[in-house]
Amino acid sequence: MKDKKFKYFHLKPSRVYLILLLFIFSLFSLSVSTLKNPDDIYDRINKNMTLFGQIYKEIALNYVDQVDVDKFFRAGIEGMLGTLDPYTVFYDSRSKEIVDLITTGKYGGIGISIKAKDSLIRIMEVMRGYEAERKGLRIGDIIREVDGINVTNMDVDRIRYLIRGTPGTTVNLKIQRDEDFIEFSLTRETIQLKNISYSDFVGDKQDGIAYIRLDRFTNTTSNEIDNNLRNFKATNNLKGLIIDLRNNGGGVLDAAIGTLEKLVEKNSLLLITRGNSKDSERKYFSKEDPIIPPSIPLVILVNENTASASEIVAGAIQDLDRGIIIGTKTFGKGLVQQIKDLDDEAKLKITTARYFTPSGRWIQEKDYFRDNKYGVFLNTQQFLKQEYKTLNGRTVLAKGGIFPDIEIKVKPESELHSALLMKDMFFKFANYYLAKHPDVIVFNCTEDIYQEFLSFISQQGFEYKSSIDKKIEEIRNLATEKGYNESFLSTLTLLTNQSIIEKQVEFTTAKPEIIRSIEEEINKRIITEKEQIEATFKNDIQLQQAIKLLKNLDYYYSLLQIK
Repeated sequence: MKDKKFKYFHLKPSRVYLILLLFIFSLFSLSVSTLKNPDDIYDRINKNMTLFGQIYKEIALNYVDQVDVDKFFRAGIEGMLGTLDPYTVFYDSRSKEIVDLITTGKYGGIGISIKAKDSLIRIMEVMRGYEAERKGLRIGDIIREVDGINVTNMDVDRIRYLIRGTPGTTVNLKIQRDEDFIEFSLTRETIQLKNISYSDFVGDKQDGIAYIRLDRFTNTTSNEIDNNLRNFKATNNLKGLIIDLRNNGGGVLDAAIGTLEKLVEKNSLLLITRGNSKDSERKYFSKEDPIIPPSIPLVILVNENTASASEIVAGAIQDLDRGIIIGTKTFGKGLVQQIKDLDDEAKLKITTARYFTPSGRWIQEKDYFRDNKYGVFLNTQQFLKQEYKTLNGRTVLAKGGIFPDIEIKVKPESELHSALLMKDMFFKFANYYLAKHPDVIVFNCTEDIYQEFLSFISQQGFEYKSSIDKKIEEIRNLATEKGYNESFLSTLTLLTNQSIIEKQVEFTTAKPEIIRSIEEEINKRIITEKEQIEATFKNDIQLQQAIKLLKNLDYYYSLLQIK
């Protein structure tokens, strides 16, 4: 009956919802019209909502061009939220999977990740144990159709939405593989992303150093950490622990608290949150005895992509002098969000509080007060104090992010390697090589294969233009435009020739980096995730420093100022 009514009025349910919403606003306006105090927040909200409704209605009905009223309303919401911090976000029904991923690490799908490459939608990962792998989809396959819909040139997010859906339902894909077109009928299932991608002892077994790579914080993280730590402890060989939070963008706050409770003394202050009212402060304390006692030394690995819940963990470990932080400065997200239901479909992820580490640090990097050009904030309070003290009296900084106790910067990616990645040369070479050698079990890049790679990229028309080349070309164009003489242009030609020589040197300098990427791209298709991670250990200077530190306890305890 409800659907018939909507059809009769020729309006989508969402549009009826919006009209009803505006009607409610008008009723609300009448009901509170007696409020004359200009400082009364409810009176001001009422007036603004009435004005907003009038503008929306006028545009929707009388604007010179027809307006999609749903998208126009959504743009108004996003424009309003855009004046706040970057983490307050509106989610509609199509964003349900994002919310599910944040809170549970689950979504309905077939177990693939996709990316646009050369204007084609290619499968970049086939997750082990799920429908896509069982039915035979491969990395490098091109998706041409989803349920009969041609997806060429379609937005990647839209394609993800088409492929994902309710577990138990079916999705049909038409795949191009080389010159062949293959049709697949796949049943969606619950895809559970791993919180922990690696957990085992590293280095020499007798050293007893355990390593956990924690990729996200969801509702199940605390239990997974609990199980892994108990397994390490049961070996009776645990002498040190490394928790890798690099590239962990965070997640659920309670999961961070639950993780800390496994590592620090009972009754330790872990976190402070404060909202916009005086009575909103909340302090989080550890409520249980740790699984791993303080006698077991601990290292936390961080980098610029360590954010949010990960920074809560790293900040508490540092402030409580429970362990050493190694890596580079973290992202700097010092805000707490809650997800609130607006109706059956819409949700709002809203920033409700700031969080402070046990020493009192607010680590927010992005100054959204300063960046706000609309002046919507009344409390432009700044947190000017920058130096704080840990439990043992060490000085720690509040200048945006968590600063590591031992900073180890990773050598930046070479310009040549970036260019090869941008042109998908490693991805394409992996397709080419495995087509010729389908039976390879574990891949190691020999000198002959490296030379084969160089020949391959040449055949693919790869042309490396360095930033120097681009500058010379820019100057040449300006000089030609201004009519500079041949002598000047000849000088640029000499520079171009010298640049060619330097680029050959760059190929030699970047060779180890290129070889690693060739090996990683091919091996990720033929060996397990654990084996792929283990293959990176030897070249991971931050991890190697952590292992070295845990084997030198005198230095470890001196850093913590523990005698």
